[in-house]
Amino acid sequence: MKLDTAIKPFGSRLGLWIVAALLTAGCASKDDRPEAPPAAGVRENGVLIVTHADNNRTAVLKVGERLEVRLPENSSTGFAWAIDDTDRRLLKLDNATYTPPAENGFIGTRGQRAFIFTAQQPGEIALKFKYWRVWQGDDSIKERFAVTLQIHD
Repeated sequence: MKLDTAIKPFGSRLGLWIVAALLTAGCASKDDRPEAPPAAGVRENGVLIVTHADNNRTAVLKVGERLEVRLPENSSTGFAWAIDDTDRRLLKLDNATYTPPAENGFIGTRGQRAFIFTAQQPGEIALKFKYWRVWQGDDSIKERFAVTLQIHD
């Protein structure tokens, strides 16, 4: 048997195998790419509302647009949400309010803390909050919340 005859069938099968492997790898790499999560928040009456469900996500704002961060809070335990980190040049705090729970008298029922901001200028910042007892300091932090803000013109 000649060497050419012995290698030829193997070579054609090898070529098909390589093409199949490349096609499979190409398809797998497209399917395996993680999808970017949708932008955080929903818009209501021109205000971008971000909630606890948007933790560690990214929100997109325009300069002049308002942002409201709504977080569940149980003031009867002494814990409260506070801003932990922001950039006041890019984002101005307009107001912070607490709405008690609708079911008064039930211990442990959470109300809602709302922080309202206005985007001041373009840039990207990480807006961070902490759920803590202020008089006990950072050792009392029970939970954190963060949202990345991309502010555009």
